Order: sequence, then structure tokens, then C-alpha cells
Amino acid sequence: MNHQALATEISVPGIDILRLARAQDPGLATEFHRWPLPDYVWPALERCYRSIYCSEAQLRISGAMTPRIEAWVARRDGCISAVILFERHQHQIRVLNEVFVLSAQVLGEFADAVFALYPKPHMIRIHAVRIAALPKQYISLSVAVSDDYLLKLPPSSEQWQRSLSARTREKLRYYLRRAQQRAPTFNFRTFGCNELSLAQIKQIIQFNRARMQVKGKRFGMSAIEERQICQIVLERGQLSIIEIDGQPCAGLLCTSVGDEVFMHVIAHDPAYDDLRLGLLCCALTIEDAIAKGCQQFHFLWGRYDYKTRLGGEREVLSQVLVFRDAWSLVQQPGPLMAHLLASGRAWVRHQRHR
Repeated sequence: MNHQALATEISVPGIDILRLARAQDPGLATEFHRWPLPDYVWPALERCYRSIYCSEAQLRISGAMTPRIEAWVARRDGCISAVILFERHQHQIRVLNEVFVLSAQVLGEFADAVFALYPKPHMIRIHAVRIAALPKQYISLSVAVSDDYLLKLPPSSEQWQRSLSARTREKLRYYLRRAQQRAPTFNFRTFGCNELSLAQIKQIIQFNRARMQVKGKRFGMSAIEERQICQIVLERGQLSIIEIDGQPCAGLLCTSVGDEVFMHVIAHDPAYDDLRLGLLCCALTIEDAIAKGCQQFHFLWGRYDYKTRLGGEREVLSQVLVFRDAWSLVQQPGPLMAHLLASGRAWVRHQRHR
């Protein structure tokens, strides 16, 4: 079923073939851990999902690191194949992993294990997950709540450029040539997290705030969000900047996990609006990521034309609810109504952008 065409997907139990197959699978073993979690959980979490939103740093900086966290670890033939962090809240299991790919099989295995261990929870809730299908042995609901514009990086910048439209290639060359002609001291460079300062990060955020003021729009980042962005970039990020006369005029704040790059803030000095420095900085950052051997560039959420023009393809991030049984569905009217309202909002958004 196409998540982009229909806001909600529903799976109703049928014959439990998957559970029977798993029971006969000698290569699968699962285990649970309570706080404090074993040290190996954190690097395993990043290896499995390669997402900054599945990392110790993100949980700690966002304030989600609490003694309530538990971990479910799945191993196949002795090797860790899945790690799901969760908290139990009354009759719900809330998964803490976000912005990651999850298969119906792994979700079914997790549901089997957690419902067997804990008899009280009626429902599992997962937010912002890329999932193509739902486990068929449970009543499950899925609604699109966000998106990630994902660019799969080729081995060379030349291949990436050839993948763009002729018009986009021409525009990028034109913008770069014009910027270099008008500002002969034009310079692009990147800083790793061990080279960064807090002042540099805040300057890029200030560019973003100033541009919103020029446009007459509200700056969408709260003080808490700004503090969290600064901290995660200082620990796990990089700054790409364009300088003119030695002064930063545009920049990208990114984080990375393995060979995945996540873009969080893009901004430029409003004084250089006509030079399209933000777009240029983004394109040059992509080329830098390709040169470093990165595999994917995540533009993350927000529908902006430059993301698709630079090769990003929309990947739906869904909220998923998995119910223990039909009675559990009846027992959770609040989450169910909230889910249906989210489904309606998603449908309206989809119609607006068709």
C-alpha cells in the first residue's frame, strides 16, 4: 500500500504463519535489558540503524535518557540484528528509536517478545519510522506524520551532477560563477566537531533567524531546540560554510552517523540573498560528503523545492500503533482518536501538495 497516497494503513490478524516460522528458527535469539543498559547497546544501536535519532547522544541531549529506558536486543546466529529502546507507560510501550528503517518481521518479533514478557501493556507506539509493511499477526495502524528527503550518494560528484536535471546543473554552475565573480574571496570549507566552536554554530542559527525576520515569518526554533542543536553538532556534527572576505556568509549544520549525513540547519546572511549562497553551500556540502565516501544525505523534513532539485526523494516517516488484540484496541480510545486525527491531517497535507 502506498503511504503517500493513503494516510492510514491497517493490518488485521490472519493466520499466524510468521510466528510459527520464527518458533522454528534456531538462529534467532532475543533478550531484554533494564537500566543501566549494557555498554554494547549504544554502538550496536548506531550500527543497526545509522541514524542520529537512534543514538545515545540524541537521547541524552534531548532529555529522554532516563532510568525508565529498557532495551530489546535480537541476535541472529550470534550477531546483533536489531536493538529497540522503549519505555513502559501504564498500558503502553513507547519505542524511543526514531527516523530509522524497521521491517514487519522485526516489529512482529519485538511485539511477540514484549507482549509475552509484560502482560499489562495493550499497545506499542512507534513514532517517525520508515516501514513498508505491518506485522500481519497483530492489529496495526500506520499514519504518515513526517518525511525525510533522502539522497543516495553515488561514488563521484560527477555522477551526482549527471543525475540532476539539465536546468539544475546549469543553475548551480551559474550561481557559483556569479558568486565567485562578485566576491573573488569566495571560499567553501568544512569543520569537524573537534574543530567547531559554539559561536560558529550560533552564527548560522542567527542567519536563519534574520532571514525569517526579513520574510516577516516567525522563527520556528525554540530556545530549547537551539540549545539541543548546538550541543549535538558540537558532539557529532560538522559545519560547512561559505566565506567572503574571511567572514561566514552561509552555512549548513549537519550531524553524521557512520556514512550517513543529516542536515539540520541551512542558512545564509540575508545581505547575500541574490547570490543563492544557501543552495550553493548545500550543493558543495553534498560534494564534500561524496568525496568522504558517505552513502546517504538526509535533508530530513520539510517540503522545499531545493531538496528535490538536488536529488532528494521523499521517504515517509510514519507513526505506528500495534495492539495486543482486538480488546486492546477498544481499551485505548485516546491514542486511537489521536491517531485518526493525525491521519486526517496527513490526508489534508497530501491533498494540498498533490
